[in-house]
Amino acid sequence: MHQETLHFFSEILRNKLSALNFLDSDFTMLNERLAKHYGIEGVTGTEMRRVVLKAAYKRGGLITQGSMLIGNSTGEDSHPINRAVWILKRLLDEPPSPPPANVPALDSETPGFDKLTLKGQLAVHREKAACVSCHRKIDPWGIPLEHYDAAGLYRTEALRLTANQKGQTRNKVGKAPLDAGEVMPDGTAIQGADELKDYLLREKKDAFARALVVKLTTYALGRYLEFTDEKIVDDLTARFQEQGYRLDKLIQSIVASELFLTR
Repeated sequence: MHQETLHFFSEILRNKLSALNFLDSDFTMLNERLAKHYGIEGVTGTEMRRVVLKAAYKRGGLITQGSMLIGNSTGEDSHPINRAVWILKRLLDEPPSPPPANVPALDSETPGFDKLTLKGQLAVHREKAACVSCHRKIDPWGIPLEHYDAAGLYRTEALRLTANQKGQTRNKVGKAPLDAGEVMPDGTAIQGADELKDYLLREKKDAFARALVVKLTTYALGRYLEFTDEKIVDDLTARFQEQGYRLDKLIQSIVASELFLTR
């Protein structure tokens, strides 16, 4: 899964493709083992290679790659909060505030809690005053990925460890429905990963472009950006967009910028 993401980045850079493929793409990089894990046929051998994606595969872009999905799960189930924070922090450079020190955990003692969708469980959590303001901004970015389990596999229902009564060891496997629908902070209704990717491309393309410029520039300089760097970052972002979101062109612009040459 790690190699899929590394080769995906390399494919976009070396073939002069648009960086918007990070948000959604009609291809990914697979070998036989990973293709079988995803349920994709026709890939043989250990070498990672470009594979065209059909809509039925439910893949494309970074947010449906196993490295992101499994890296932001609990090992037992998906974790929509971790996945949401990853999107906000990595793709949009809009990290949410850290949770307060006394934030309560999900209340698993609520009657029928284990039979709720994960979205329903989070709704119970949001009833607490300390949680509601932040979760309204975070949850919509992770809930649409609920069709992907802890191992990054597409699913239509969730498997949960349940207990027959309070205090009993949770060792019985039960099934719970999935709800991958949410309302984004701006009021747009989203259903599933495909609509989330469409939303990112339609409404957050500019934010993504600037986030990528900020992160690559920070890496190139070896330091955090400062307020006085904002004008050059804005100029780099505008040029990046004008040049078709080409990653290779962005790297050239950064290393030729005053920021890099005088670092």
